[in-house]
Amino acid sequence: MSLRNEPLDWDFDAKDPYLPVSYEGEVVGFFKSKYAVRITKILNEEIRLNRALKKACYDLLKERGGDVSQVHKLAKSYVLKTKRPRYGTAAIAQLLKERQQELNISTKEFIHFCNSYRLSTEELNNIYAGKLIEDRLIPIIARILGVNAVQLMRIRDGVIKA
Repeated sequence: MSLRNEPLDWDFDAKDPYLPVSYEGEVVGFFKSKYAVRITKILNEEIRLNRALKKACYDLLKERGGDVSQVHKLAKSYVLKTKRPRYGTAAIAQLLKERQQELNISTKEFIHFCNSYRLSTEELNNIYAGKLIEDRLIPIIARILGVNAVQLMRIRDGVIKA
């Protein structure tokens, strides 16, 4: 057998080497090149957006005569407002909005869709307004969402499985 065709004991794939990824000059890990590029792009974008949010909060506080030392607190409150609700009426309202998007239908068509399942426009509006969802509506909403009624009740009541 020729030396050219013998496999090497130690080798690497030159097409997919691992690259060091660093944060503020410190190496924090090694990733394949295709992942390293994507990961660093996402993380840098997150930092850029955080800076933009803080700048916007600073400008808002300055314009309104607020205490500019509260920038971090205001930015944090905005971030918390954008988090997806995990339980309660707000979580179910979010699920209903997502269901409408899944079906790719207008608000008017979605109201009609819900009415066909015996969820009235008023009841739907009450859910979107954050009012308490009655037990009798759980099976109806579960059918609209295509989920189990027990799961939906757990979401409404804040019983999250670990």
